[in-house]
Amino acid sequence: MNRLFQAAALCLALASTLHGQVTKVPAPPTQAPTMVPPDPLHESGRNVTISLLTMGDGDEVWELFGHAAIWIHDNATGRDSVFNWGVFDRSAPHFIPHFLEGLMLYQMGGETLDQVLMAYRYFNRTVTSQQLDLTAPQKDSLLSIIRVNAQPENVTYRYDYFVDNCATRPRDILDRVLGGAIKAHSQTVTQTSYRWQTLRLMQSNFPLDVGVDIGLGEPSDKPITVWQTMFLPKALHDFVAKLSVPDSTGALHPLVRRQTVLYAAEGRAPEPTQPPPLGKWLTAIGIVVAIIFLWLGFMAARGSRGGQIAAAIVLGLWAFAAGILGTLLTLLWTITDHRFAYRNENLLIFNPLWLILGVLLLIHLWSGRAAAVTRIFAYGLAALGVLALLAHVGISRQVNLPVLGLDLPPALAIAWAVSKRGHAF
Repeated sequence: MNRLFQAAALCLALASTLHGQVTKVPAPPTQAPTMVPPDPLHESGRNVTISLLTMGDGDEVWELFGHAAIWIHDNATGRDSVFNWGVFDRSAPHFIPHFLEGLMLYQMGGETLDQVLMAYRYFNRTVTSQQLDLTAPQKDSLLSIIRVNAQPENVTYRYDYFVDNCATRPRDILDRVLGGAIKAHSQTVTQTSYRWQTLRLMQSNFPLDVGVDIGLGEPSDKPITVWQTMFLPKALHDFVAKLSVPDSTGALHPLVRRQTVLYAAEGRAPEPTQPPPLGKWLTAIGIVVAIIFLWLGFMAARGSRGGQIAAAIVLGLWAFAAGILGTLLTLLWTITDHRFAYRNENLLIFNPLWLILGVLLLIHLWSGRAAAVTRIFAYGLAALGVLALLAHVGISRQVNLPVLGLDLPPALAIAWAVSKRGHAF
């Protein structure tokens, strides 16, 4: 949109210059000054067509959930403005520390439709348009809301990946314009949660999916409503496609007048409909790791010097990794604004105490010293894992059995290995 304003200013400056150069020519009859037509955002609602744009998933982490925007088309001049709420600058000062803290500042941005389509063709991401059947007053209201949002003091907002993002902003604008019709018809509670939806869409990146599953806490497991699922652009698209709203006479009509695929991505798989079976895979990994630990513990208990050194290094590294992960989970809960990482029961199985056990394992399995304190920590951490498992019997509300399957078998194997160090078979 800035380019449109710049172009208008350039035309006015050029007109002024030409007027100064023709002062020696007889003055023509008095004419009304040429007026530069307003850009689509500053047009009257009766002169524009408004559409919801939905972009499919891409390859980058922040593209896996898709994108949404509002397209305003000027019917008189053919000009277009597309507004979205997903603009961020990774080169901005303190971007990474702010991201880790949970202070993510995003902006509303504007482009032409040609620029949007060029970018999404380049990244091979589908773009779908839903032309909205809005009355002229509703269009005026929408344009007014976006104009206010475009003010310098309003253009930046505090992003939240589940409750305030590039899809919830258009959803909320349309809901205001429609007098609350979207929210009123979307209060049904689904059988999904923020965790369920996130793991479903991020499963193409298995390590990332596992990391997110470990990092999300109990708040992410509460069943969400249809309204809340519209933090996803495609969920907003699908709901709007089925919604009927009253016109000026009170008669119902579909909100979407016409749907058009502006660009269809090539070679992309359909969006997954279910989360991956993380429980199966993580439990299998946990059992394999536990078997390796049992074997190393057996070798150390037999007095094999190589087995003792190997057990100390391998089990110690696992403990250090678990401790570092537990420290990160603690920090997420205590000093950041990542509220969906709060009340994370995975701290029972991954916590900073593992760092102490890591040091003790190196000492005890390598040299046989510090046996009593090593066993206290090993038994205690294994007991916390068992407690986390038992909490699922009517107490726990967090869906973390897959993570328990990853850590509990190795924790029990470490406790066994520690108990056998120095005892011959």
